[in-house]
Amino acid sequence: MNFTFNKKKYIFKPKLIPFVFFLIALTILLSLSFWQVKRLVWKTNLIEQRIASFENNPTNLADINNPDQQEFKKVYVKGKLLNKFEFFMPALSKNGNNGFHIIVPLEINKQKLILFDTGWVPLHKKEKNKRLENITDEKKKFTAVIRLPGRKGYFQPDNDNIKNFWFFVEPDLMEKTISKNLEKNFYLEASDDGPNGYPLGNQTRIYLRNNHLQYAITWFLIAVSLIGVFFFASIRKK
Repeated sequence: MNFTFNKKKYIFKPKLIPFVFFLIALTILLSLSFWQVKRLVWKTNLIEQRIASFENNPTNLADINNPDQQEFKKVYVKGKLLNKFEFFMPALSKNGNNGFHIIVPLEINKQKLILFDTGWVPLHKKEKNKRLENITDEKKKFTAVIRLPGRKGYFQPDNDNIKNFWFFVEPDLMEKTISKNLEKNFYLEASDDGPNGYPLGNQTRIYLRNNHLQYAITWFLIAVSLIGVFFFASIRKK
């Protein structure tokens, strides 16, 4: 390809080996950009599904027949919290304060126990004797959110049932710890605050980090920059 610039004639004449590497690199960069666009669409749809499920009117827990497809749906459930069994999960509140989620088995009947995340308490309320006014042993009706047990992350520590320090909900180990049969397929998160303001309910995170558009633009701009660098590196004076 010949062209003239500032009254001087140039020719675009890339060398074979650099051209091959250029095509490989460009293909990789554009593939990464398009992959991020695909991830963007997937993540956006997932967030919209979560919001739609979360904002629907609550239903009775007995009507939930497929929790895998009904996560984040609000339900009404009646039961009694077995407060002698408490699991502590370190977590930030929605306002960014340090504390713990307190997970307690909820006894629906003598044969059915469901793990129930009662909500978040600050560090100074971890000990039970510091929150006696926040504990109820009565059978009552709760509003809660269906959640699925999480998987251990790559960089996440193991749960420590001896020290009662939990990083994710693990029904099998929790069941073994308290020697009670627990629901394995899902657990519940409280929508409302506990007695006298604690634990703080409504801590469910339905939004996901969605930076895929920025990533897609970044890879695309790198690809454009590569094209420019390769073009100027491959022109010669005639």
